[in-house]
Formats: sequence, structure tokens, C-alpha cells
Amino acid sequence: ELEQFNSDIQKLLEPLEAEIQQGVNLKEEDFNKDMSEDNEGTVKELLQRGDNLQQRITDERKREEIKIKQQLLQTKHNALKDLRSQRRKKALEISHQWYQYKRQADDLLKCLDDIEKKLASLPEPRDERKIK
Repeated sequence: ELEQFNSDIQKLLEPLEAEIQQGVNLKEEDFNKDMSEDNEGTVKELLQRGDNLQQRITDERKREEIKIKQQLLQTKHNALKDLRSQRRKKALEISHQWYQYKRQADDLLKCLDDIEKKLASLPEPRDERKIK
């Protein structure tokens, strides 16, 4: 059970750390999704499992190891919540510009798709004038 706990904590710490490394830099998903605490329940469940393990395990060294991992998880999770809050504020400040940019980018992509379709529909041999 202790090994499973350690494995579960490690599996959760890796994505938390990866998102923390991103910092407050915005990415497209920050504008599209609700940045709710998608792993809040998992973190709470793991912390509770750690508490239960600490109560059942008699080896003081293993109990301390569990406590340290719980503190690390809690610290990383709190840091990530702060970063998400900062990114949410940043995204809200520039959201109107983002949606305008996104709309223009979509229009350009549609235009390029139309050009590709027209080029694909040209008969062989292709007339260089029409291609230009």
C-alpha cells in the first residue's frame, strides 16, 4: 500500500511540476478552458491516504517519508493554484485581443484552405498563370 501511495504521488507530482515550469506564460488552452482545479479531488484524496498510512505504519522513518511527500505535494499544488490564478487574471486582461487575433487567424486559415482546394482542382497540365 505504501508503494502504491508513493507511485500515485509521483504520478501526480510530474504533471504538476511540468505546469509549474510553464510559469505564468499563457498558452492557447488558458483562453479556451475553465482553469478549474481539475486535480483538486485527487490531491485531497492522496493527502487523506497519506494520513491514514501514517496512522497505521509503526516505522518512524516511513512515517516521516510519507509526511515529507505530503508536504511536497501540498506545496506544489498550492504553487500551481497561485500560478493558475495569475494566468487567469492575465488571460482576462487580454482576452478581447486574443479572440480578435483568433478570429483573424481562423479567417486566414480558411483562406489558405480555399487556395489549396482551388489549386487541387486545376486540371493537368497546370497553367502557371492560373497558379500564380
